[in-house]
Amino acid sequence: MNGRMQGPEGRTIAKEALETMERYDIAPTAENYAVFSSFAADSVPELCEAVSSRLEKNEPLDQAFCDKLYEEHFAIARIQEIVMASSGAMNKELQQVRETLKAAEQHTAEYGEQLAGAETAMGDDADPNEVRGVIQSLVAATTRMQQRSKELENKLQETSSEVVKLRSNLERVREEAMTDALTGIANRKRFDEMLRKGRRSAETNDDEMCLIICDIDHFKRFNDTWGHQTGDQIIRFVAGCMTRNAKDHHTVARYGGEEFAIVLPKTGLPEANAIAEKIRSTVESKRLLRKSTSEDLGNITISLGVSLYRNGEAVEELIERADANLYKSKKGGRNRVTTDSANAGRAAA
Repeated sequence: MNGRMQGPEGRTIAKEALETMERYDIAPTAENYAVFSSFAADSVPELCEAVSSRLEKNEPLDQAFCDKLYEEHFAIARIQEIVMASSGAMNKELQQVRETLKAAEQHTAEYGEQLAGAETAMGDDADPNEVRGVIQSLVAATTRMQQRSKELENKLQETSSEVVKLRSNLERVREEAMTDALTGIANRKRFDEMLRKGRRSAETNDDEMCLIICDIDHFKRFNDTWGHQTGDQIIRFVAGCMTRNAKDHHTVARYGGEEFAIVLPKTGLPEANAIAEKIRSTVESKRLLRKSTSEDLGNITISLGVSLYRNGEAVEELIERADANLYKSKKGGRNRVTTDSANAGRAAA
């Protein structure tokens, strides 16, 4: 534990962090506390600079910004710790295997010496009693050799099981690092990874690929009226609607804050547009109740932009065009889908 976080200075830092979070209406989660206690302690220069710059520009310290800071400065550190711990455990297992193999090598050499001695002892003029003793000695040595071989086999099996566990643990941590904690869908890191992977596949196999970007209409108004918990409920609801209407080979991601994206490999513009329209109509058709009070939140709507990947373009260009189409949907009245070629949705009722 950082020594500064203990004693009077630690209490001062904690108090300042909590006061900052309360002042800017930041949800008191463990992740947010990690961010703002570091800001109060001035212990992470890049983090402090990002928060200070935001405050100087009077820009909101919204949850998307807090999530980004935590992911950049704390989530990676956690992965590194687990990887280092796993590496240590792996080295320990391998060292034990090396020691077992070394012992087995020595036992094999000893067994070979006993066989050579037996061959000499059992010459043509060997005494029958001596031969009997040599045979008994060989039987005992063979039994010991079999036992040591079994011990080595068991140790190798144990090590193999440990390696499988370590691999599974690392894969689980990697999955956590690529998953949005609030919604359970892919986060921005996974989105970036899958979009680049989809681009490579489209270029290599001459496949089509589309991108959908969507934004919850008037989300700030819901957040300001009902609070962050209700805002989180709405975000989870929209994420669920997107996941249910996407296909297994599509990647649904939380792009940031109340914005979402879907990477659609092997998908043309008409199909991508149909999926976007299905998601839009599904979201619009549901009336949400506030979980804590059962108050009617009314209808939630979303606006979407859809773009088709053009051979040779950078992924940033594809994102920019999808984002521009999303902006057209917003400007055109919200609750609609806009594609590269035409407005494909309908105005809000």
